[in-house]
Amino acid sequence: MNRHGFTLLAVLWVLTALTALTGAGVLVARLGSETTRNRVLLARAEWAREACGEILLARFAVNPSIRALDTIDLGRATWCRATIEDPATKLNLNSADRVAVVQLFRVLGVEEALAESVVVQRTRGILYDARQIPGLDSIAARRLMPFVTVRGTGVVNVNAAPPEVLRTLPGMTEECVFLLTTRRALRPLHSADELAGLLSRSSRAVLLSGYAEFVRAAVFAPPQLIVMVEGGVGGTPILARATLTTVPVPGRLAVIHRETE
Repeated sequence: MNRHGFTLLAVLWVLTALTALTGAGVLVARLGSETTRNRVLLARAEWAREACGEILLARFAVNPSIRALDTIDLGRATWCRATIEDPATKLNLNSADRVAVVQLFRVLGVEEALAESVVVQRTRGILYDARQIPGLDSIAARRLMPFVTVRGTGVVNVNAAPPEVLRTLPGMTEECVFLLTTRRALRPLHSADELAGLLSRSSRAVLLSGYAEFVRAAVFAPPQLIVMVEGGVGGTPILARATLTTVPVPGRLAVIHRETE
């Protein structure tokens, strides 16, 4: 009886081991299949992303005022979308002087201590994300993000920047800010001299007193545009993104830097 009992026990252990091995084999096969499927889906998302970039660049060549592509159905459940952002509509935290940073933070109701944190942080190296600011909470971030950037050349596009950013420029008066924000909707200005010629004597004197600083800090067209493209496959969470730093040249956008994820 003992011999038969041991034999039965051995058989049961063998069957258990075989079942475990079979289950492990099925699991490995399933994981392999899922990995392969995810790679295929990611490749499709990347193709969609690349297609979107080409579509946007082609449309910009026809219409330089374009700033976004709504979601495009590329077939076979793939889709893409894209946006163009002018970083010169915001204050560059890496290059703006301390006075401008403090002024903007104060206007936006953000603690001046955070502005000082920006100044200290950038002495240790370039800020790659505005959310790197020590002590920045979600409330302050929501107030700041529409008005600050870490991209671009550091100048401000006066034909597109909001009043909060325009006021940080040297030589700005409320008359000057009002003129810029109302006139550009009809016809963009082209130079500081044109702007000065439209101002009253008192505002013109203020602008001219800081003329050298103004022309270094202000531009009348975007020197760079940031293109953000995204591709995906419907019904899946898989996305492929790219950020392109571009320079507007006659008839097209020239890509000078590319980041993918």
